Amino acid sequence: MLNQQQIKNQFESLAILQAIQKQAYQMLVQGLATTGFSMREWEILVYLEQHGQATASELADAFMVTRTLISRNTWRLIQDDLIQSQVNQTDRRIVRLTLTINGQETVQKSVRQVQANLKDSNQSYNLNKLTKQVETLSQQLAKIN
Repeated sequence: MLNQQQIKNQFESLAILQAIQKQAYQMLVQGLATTGFSMREWEILVYLEQHGQATASELADAFMVTRTLISRNTWRLIQDDLIQSQVNQTDRRIVRLTLTINGQETVQKSVRQVQANLKDSNQSYNLNKLTKQVETLSQQLAKIN
C-alpha cells in the first residue's frame, strides 16, 4: 500500500512530466511555424515515415482522436500528394495510407527546416528549462523507486 509521501511524489512526477510535455510541444510548434503543417498533419507524416503504412483507424488510435478527424487531416495531405491511399484487394474496407515519394522528401526537408527554425529562434533558454525539468523528474522518480 502506498503511503501519503509516495502518492505525493507520484503526483509531483506527473506534474513535472506534463510540464516537460507542454514545453516540448511549444518548441515543436515554433519549429513547425514555417513548414505550413499543423501539428496533427506533422504527426501523421512522421508516423507514416516511421511505420511505413497505417489505416485511418490505426492513426486515430495512435493519436487518441476520431477517425473523422484523421480523415480530415489526411485529405489535405492526399491532395498535396504527400500521402496516398491504397485499397486492400482482398478486403476493400481496408485502406492503407503511405507516404508518397514527394511525401518522403517533404518530411526530410521539413525535419531540417524544423531544426533550423529551432536554432534560429534561439531555443537555448527553452532547452535549459527542459533540461532542468527532466533533472527534477529524474530526482522525483528516484524518490518513488
